[in-house]
This record gives sequence, C-alpha cells and structure tokens, in this order.
Amino acid sequence: MEHEWLLSDENAEQTEDQRAAMIDLLFATMEPDEGRQVLAWRIEAKSAHAGLLTRATFREDTWAAQRAVQMVRACTAIMMS
Repeated sequence: MEHEWLLSDENAEQTEDQRAAMIDLLFATMEPDEGRQVLAWRIEAKSAHAGLLTRATFREDTWAAQRAVQMVRACTAIMMS
C-alpha cells in the first residue's frame, strides 16, 4: 500500500481495503495472548514485501516483481476461502 502511494498507483485504495480486511481477519482469528506475535509477523511481512517491491521497481528485477504479486495473491486467496 505504501509503495503504491509513493508511486501514485491507482490501485492504492483497493490495496488499502484488502489490507484492512486482512487485519480484521487476523484479529478475528488470533488468540487474545497472541497480539505481540501477530504484530511481529505483520512487521516482518511488511518489511519483506517492501524489499521485493523496491527490488522490482528500482532494479527492474522480474523475479521480485513476480514474487511480490504471488504473495499478494496468496493473502487474497486466504481472505476469500
């Protein structure tokens, strides 16, 4: 989402909605005492995805671009199942 904001991508609003839905799903399914762990996973995932997007955009790395798309699709599939 932040990457799309920085690049003025027209899909940013859709990504923001998907992010909100994933966060709602996480909160609905996590145990009460898992908050710190879930937050750590979110931070790690955000950092890893940002790295892929940076590589894809500024190094024109095809693998990183494909992997970033695959990861988003995997998360979207989880929400839809």
